[in-house]
Amino acid sequence: MMLDRLDRGLSWAEDAFISTLLITASAILFVNVVARYVFNTGFVWAEEFVRYEIVWLVFVGGSVAARRGIHIGVEAVVHFLPPTARRLAAVAVLALCVAFCIVLMIYGGELAAQTRMFGQRTSAMQAPFWIVQLAIPVGAALMALRFSQRLYLEATGVHRRAEMEMIN
Repeated sequence: MMLDRLDRGLSWAEDAFISTLLITASAILFVNVVARYVFNTGFVWAEEFVRYEIVWLVFVGGSVAARRGIHIGVEAVVHFLPPTARRLAAVAVLALCVAFCIVLMIYGGELAAQTRMFGQRTSAMQAPFWIVQLAIPVGAALMALRFSQRLYLEATGVHRRAEMEMIN
């Protein structure tokens, strides 16, 4: 029960975060275009800020896609497999996804730490660049969690039993 509440809270936070990023990126770009064409001036930081918002959007959005099971996959071959082999293939693919996300999280964290140590800054805003790079380990950790959840459900067959209960 507590884990369900934490999962719902995290899901809400992910959705709210990417929605906020989309809304603010759209608003900033719109205002910048109006400022440029109507007032002959623009905000120097706008395009850079939106670029970095999109970086965060991609990595946190990857977690949302993993949660919803909508990452791109090749399903044509899987449909020809018998049910047991199909399930084993799904478990193997999800395990590989978890492993990849863990490696990405580790190396992304090292990259952000190294960038912080060197004090690198963004070009227009002069913001610490490690904050942008932090999207890599944060997004990878969230994706690893979401793929792990799906791996558990697939390996135990929990979601299949729930579907069968809904049908009956």
